[in-house]
Amino acid sequence: MRAAVNQKIRINILRLSGLALLPAILVINPVFGLDGFGHETIESLGILLLLTGVLGRFWSILYVGGAKNRHVMRDGPYSMTRNPLYFFSTVAATGIGLMFGAVSLALLIGGTVGLVLWITARREAGFLSQRFGTEYDAYAARTPFFLPDPRLCRTGRTVRFDTTTLRRNLFDALVFLSFIPIVELVDQVKLSLDWSLLTLW
Repeated sequence: MRAAVNQKIRINILRLSGLALLPAILVINPVFGLDGFGHETIESLGILLLLTGVLGRFWSILYVGGAKNRHVMRDGPYSMTRNPLYFFSTVAATGIGLMFGAVSLALLIGGTVGLVLWITARREAGFLSQRFGTEYDAYAARTPFFLPDPRLCRTGRTVRFDTTTLRRNLFDALVFLSFIPIVELVDQVKLSLDWSLLTLW
């Protein structure tokens, strides 16, 4: 039987991707400048996407909790997509890119995170299909793989959740939210140095 996906590999790939993008973030200036209305608008949209991603991750964790790979979750966000945690993580990552004021950077960061998570989700789907057989296959046949379909949303009146998993997700949320002051700090450094090697949309 196929083994469950090693999540540490996924996390390390995402961390290395983030480190590889760090130099680009420091030398790129958005085409709208760093202190104009256009930049502030794009940055605000990025914060909104970041918060949506963080809240969506919490919503997903409330449902799957410590039950991942133990049974087929079909309620709440899992009724709309088979991979809500990965979808909302991609939304948050795209928001981080927008917070730097460049749509192209948002597409690069969100696309990189989305691709890594999509590949991980594909491998997980193979494991879940082997483990749960027709139960998972029937769920997969009616539930979108990655992009949610809100029309499919259904849930019970109550949800039991695992507090340990929720605490771990709180740490992940703080990592995402730490980008709000980090982006502001990077913007201030760029403004004070008044230099850039590349301007992007």
